[in-house]
Amino acid sequence: MSQRIVSTLIMLVSLYIVSSHAEVYRYKDEEGKWHFTNVIPSEDKNAVLLDVDNAETKFESTNKKTGKDLQAYLTDLIQPNNDIEKATLSVVKIETPTGSGSGFFVSEQGHIITNKHVVRITATKYWKSEQQKIETGELKIEEAREYLQQKKLEMQKYEKDLADYKKRIVIAAEDDKAAMQNTYNYYLKRYNNQKKEQKKITADYIKAKDAFSKQKRKIRQSRITNTFKVILKDNTEFQANLVKLSPEFDLALLQLTGIYKTPFLKNTNHFTQGMDVYAIGSPLGFKDYVSKGIIMGQERGNIVTDTQILPGNSGGPLITPDGEVVGINTAVYRAGETIGSEVFGYAIPTSIVEKEFASELY
Repeated sequence: MSQRIVSTLIMLVSLYIVSSHAEVYRYKDEEGKWHFTNVIPSEDKNAVLLDVDNAETKFESTNKKTGKDLQAYLTDLIQPNNDIEKATLSVVKIETPTGSGSGFFVSEQGHIITNKHVVRITATKYWKSEQQKIETGELKIEEAREYLQQKKLEMQKYEKDLADYKKRIVIAAEDDKAAMQNTYNYYLKRYNNQKKEQKKITADYIKAKDAFSKQKRKIRQSRITNTFKVILKDNTEFQANLVKLSPEFDLALLQLTGIYKTPFLKNTNHFTQGMDVYAIGSPLGFKDYVSKGIIMGQERGNIVTDTQILPGNSGGPLITPDGEVVGINTAVYRAGETIGSEVFGYAIPTSIVEKEFASELY
């Protein structure tokens, strides 16, 4: 029973209820190839949990004055060498109460497209399953609390029985004292081992309960948050307000606070199967990363690509070699637990974006 409680609490400590990115583990296979997974691999994998919230970024943080023309500022600073690098100027990292994701400018007035689940997970169709996870977590926390309460009572009785037995040794016949003392020492050792285990389980319980409560507070905050931190390619930080959530699709529209001229990406509705495409975003907590693949096809209105999409890429653009956006990276389909080359990425076509936010953008 105690081992099951320990395992449950360890699971709860590592539980990341809902976020724009998940906990990510890295391990190397027998061929020396690195793999990433958002589930805990088996012990023989020797996996390492990546600290995706504090990952290093490509540029040092800056507080320099950017001026109102962010397009000119970033172009002068970065001096992009090709259309892909030029496109990265328009891509931002978005930090929210529950995690981080990606987005990109779609107008020179600072409008930003991202996924709805990045900025407001409670407004998505996935929220029902996340609520079930929360309810399951609450049940396990309560189960652990009841177990610890019962164990506390058992240990109190154990301690009293030991004290009573020790008194019996004092008044026992001399011929019996040695054997009774050995018995006492045996049960005292068991008591101390159980007390040590109990202390460990209690510490795990407190840690899990605090982490769970903290995550629930973040979720409550995310329900009402309408302003988000937006980080540019050079790590300059701005604030962006929520303009609109798509009622049907996993899309959201933000806009920088203040008046700025921003770089932006143009949309294209022209793409073909087998076309080279690039995903830009903030995978694994990093920022300003690019991955390459092809368009594999379409499924239920979504673009399907083998471009590597990792936690944190959500809301970023899927672009052509010319730097035009064909879709918004939204979800992944995995054949197994490993996040790697076997992943198919899904992107919402830009035609849907144009339809959803026509009155705000055009």
